[in-house]
Amino acid sequence: MKYEPGMILAFRWDTESYGVCKVTGITETRKEPIISIVTYSNSYDSPPEKFDPAEELKPMVLHMPMLLPAIEASECTAIGNAEVSPEEQDGFENWLSAWKERRTGFFKQTIPDAVDHIIEAMAQVESSASEDSMYRERLMQRWRNEGPR
Repeated sequence: MKYEPGMILAFRWDTESYGVCKVTGITETRKEPIISIVTYSNSYDSPPEKFDPAEELKPMVLHMPMLLPAIEASECTAIGNAEVSPEEQDGFENWLSAWKERRTGFFKQTIPDAVDHIIEAMAQVESSASEDSMYRERLMQRWRNEGPR
């Protein structure tokens, strides 16, 4: 599949559900491209066919740079397109600047594993804000093997 900014993808969350993400940027490297995505907290029984991204999708992680094999291992299916918002573009550009300065990296694991890694890190921060509670709840669901809501 050829990835482009604005593509909305369904990915395999677990054996019984699909998550949704959007491509926000692509960074070419000598080896493989890095596909930057925003993930959403929505979960579906199958890849959604018709939905309004602006109305239905709730952002979860605003920027995740993923190595191409990690995206491919996530069993992504293209399900639509939406404009990359200014916030999403800023997240991509901030990451790109930091990456060029070798201050940050990218994920090599699947999208669900990368999200779990981020959630685990957030759950360990004592000074986290109350709005982080949805991330902690999601982490607890994964630990209890309940899957996403």
